[in-house]
Amino acid sequence: MKVLHSIMTIVVVGFTIVACGTQSDKKSTRVVSSEIEIEAIGQSDEQIRLAKSLIASSDASKIKAVNAKKMFKNYCAVCHGRKGNLELNGAEKLSKSSASLEQRVAQIYFGKGTMAPFKGIIKNEEIVAVAKYLDELKK
Repeated sequence: MKVLHSIMTIVVVGFTIVACGTQSDKKSTRVVSSEIEIEAIGQSDEQIRLAKSLIASSDASKIKAVNAKKMFKNYCAVCHGRKGNLELNGAEKLSKSSASLEQRVAQIYFGKGTMAPFKGIIKNEEIVAVAKYLDELKK
């Protein structure tokens, strides 16, 4: 039993290191559009386009069935904190983020800076559900 516990601890620590990463890339730029100022979070136009497609093609009933709060706790809270206000290993403060749904989906799917991509690790509907859940952290 001790061996199983040790193995599970190593797996959790390893996942945490991969998810949080070790690089530092906190570049943020301001882009001024005709009337609206938006903050670019470092995702390419192609990644945003693919995120929009992923959102549109995801089954709404499957998204609603996801326990996004639990997924956030399991995959994201280590670096972002349970309430999205922790900034461990270069993680952004999600409780104050102004990123759009498309930007959040792209960032979760493709990763950014120290954050590993979750493409292939969790299902597309789960990515969209977690991205939508982030709005709850702003309340």
